[in-house]
Amino acid sequence: MQKIPINLAAPGMKLAKAVTKENGMTIMAEGMELTDSLISRLEGMNIERITVQGHPVEMGGAGAGTHWGERLDRLDHLFRRYGEDKWMIRVRERMRQYFQIKAAAQEAKLRAVQAEAEGEDSDANGDDNGGDGA
Repeated sequence: MQKIPINLAAPGMKLAKAVTKENGMTIMAEGMELTDSLISRLEGMNIERITVQGHPVEMGGAGAGTHWGERLDRLDHLFRRYGEDKWMIRVRERMRQYFQIKAAAQEAKLRAVQAEAEGEDSDANGDDNGGDGA
């Protein structure tokens, strides 16, 4: 089971937990398979994260060059004095998970913006291949 940002969701992933609104109303049931349209609906409802089955998104090095990635890199330094404190270790690990999710989401957003910009550049240069075959 893995909690991921909605912008990293992909068709075919299955929900490990039901998606609910803030008031507790269930939007999508556990076990539902995601499609493009369901993901779009969740984004339209401002759902930020979902929990999916398995670990489909590798987030180990995600976002290394992002603001959240920098925070992730500093965690061990910030918690260096609490190496034996089991509660502080738990806090550090929860923060690590949170920063990994945020870094991965930020990186995905940057990639999407770059891909969109590259697509606009190729359109502006007349690089589309759907022309007259010449």
